[in-house]
Amino acid sequence: MSIHDIDTPTAKWRYTCPNGHTSWEPTNSHFWCHQCSRLPDADAEFWKLRDRKTGERLGREVVVLDG
Repeated sequence: MSIHDIDTPTAKWRYTCPNGHTSWEPTNSHFWCHQCSRLPDADAEFWKLRDRKTGERLGREVVVLDG
């Protein structure tokens, strides 16, 4: 398991919520998406980001935000 250090706003755009949004934020144990929170049938809380470059799914434990 490798750590993914997301240290710039541009780097953050590489990763999306399950619905493809980049407005996600980390919480203590999972992620939360602002855009999903505004949709009536979407769950704003989720546990894996999608890396648009590789297609890999990343859990909260391997994502570090610096910046």
